[in-house]
Amino acid sequence: MFRFFYIIGVLVKYGIIFILLKLSLYKKPTQIILKSFFEEAGGSFIKFGQLLALRIDVLPNEYSAEILDLLDNVRPFSYQTFSGIFTSELGAPPEDVFRDVEKEVFASGSFGQVHRARLQDGTVVTIKIMRPGIESDVAVDMIVISMLVFIIDLFFKIPALSWHEFAQEFKKWTLEELNYLTEAEHAQKMYNNLKNDPDVVIPKTYTKYSTRKILVQDYIDGIHLSKVLLGLKNGNLEREDLLKYDIDIEKIPSVLSQAILRQEFYHGYFHADVHPGNIILLKNNKIGLIDFGIIGEWRPLQHESFIKFMTNMGDVNFKEATYYFADIVCEDLKQMIGSTLPASVQQKDIDDFLRVLTNHFSETVEKTIMGSVADLKEMKTDYSVVFMRLLSAAKSYRLKVPRELATFIKLLATLGFVSKQLNNRYEIKMEIQRFFKENPNLPYLPDLGTTDIQTRISREKAMEQLSNWLAYLIEKDVTIYKLVNDYIKKYNVQ
Repeated sequence: MFRFFYIIGVLVKYGIIFILLKLSLYKKPTQIILKSFFEEAGGSFIKFGQLLALRIDVLPNEYSAEILDLLDNVRPFSYQTFSGIFTSELGAPPEDVFRDVEKEVFASGSFGQVHRARLQDGTVVTIKIMRPGIESDVAVDMIVISMLVFIIDLFFKIPALSWHEFAQEFKKWTLEELNYLTEAEHAQKMYNNLKNDPDVVIPKTYTKYSTRKILVQDYIDGIHLSKVLLGLKNGNLEREDLLKYDIDIEKIPSVLSQAILRQEFYHGYFHADVHPGNIILLKNNKIGLIDFGIIGEWRPLQHESFIKFMTNMGDVNFKEATYYFADIVCEDLKQMIGSTLPASVQQKDIDDFLRVLTNHFSETVEKTIMGSVADLKEMKTDYSVVFMRLLSAAKSYRLKVPRELATFIKLLATLGFVSKQLNNRYEIKMEIQRFFKENPNLPYLPDLGTTDIQTRISREKAMEQLSNWLAYLIEKDVTIYKLVNDYIKKYNVQ
């Protein structure tokens, strides 16, 4: 209960501050106040703020840039507590398991803290221990966050993802972070996929010593990108200083971009949280990736329509890109219409009609995107915003974007934002072009964008869904409404 009343107190405090700000009785940039709120609330609010900072479709750039380096300053718990949890989980104190263990805390956060140690063979590792009582604190935080997003959702809508959906996504990821076995599984799979990657280092996970509350991994000796960004921001670090460590900060965005694209197109498994705190800069412009709580996995993403969507986005051919995007997100629509029509209708007739719908949707969305092209050329907006506008357009037509596709698109938008902090000349389209030029023969699966109805849903259910969608289209897009309505009337579907 203490945590609940503490959060309420923080909310009241900052509520008063914002009222005073509106009355011009308090002077401080709003983005700094917002950052201070997240830091003072601590716990899950730190992670919520970090994720929010990367949503460039939600916050203005100056807000995102300010809260990108949120500090998770939590007092570490004692080594005795650390040792007690370790012993309870593994049946032996850390001194009996490792050659030596540093009693000084290496890193401390809201969810856990890290100590360095050596295995019996001398390998340096990190031991991450979950903070005592964190489960109950997170449960309280989730109640408060749910209340807040419910209120905010009533007055401030976000286009591609409602606050409720954003909060639900955040809850899912956060609850997974409360089980280090989940992260261990993600990390080890990522390690196996990328152990021969020339530019990326993934820590090996020692499952023998990892439990729900303990995670033991190789120690990666480098510089956290979050510290670099903070140093550059406050003037304590110059770009030239990093060259002494064989790190060219302007090349890092390209290295990271190519690594993410390789993860998706060769493995269908990608690190979906490229927050600066999860990126470690190494010599010779290599990068280390840590914290595998948020992972994207979707092998079917590698079908022909998706590859064509990405290549056309890289070539700034928005008309073709939106066509293939529409082909992917219209899968539910194809199933709905195919299940509504009598089984006697030829598949070719259904295909031809759905192609007309896809073309119309892509042309409509293209106009929305093309409206930002001038801003892109004049650098008034970032290219990665286009990705988020695609998600928004699909949602506005009530088309279902596959969750992992949405995750990957949001990752690209995040990647663009983070990269711009390091190199203002960075362009994600150039990285996409480079990737497909250097990887002309990708191992993708057969095209899943086919309009063949693999599984029919009940005709009654399909007709109900179609009726609801048509009612929505009357106000949203009369042209599509007439196209669909006229077509189904030919087959006496009422």
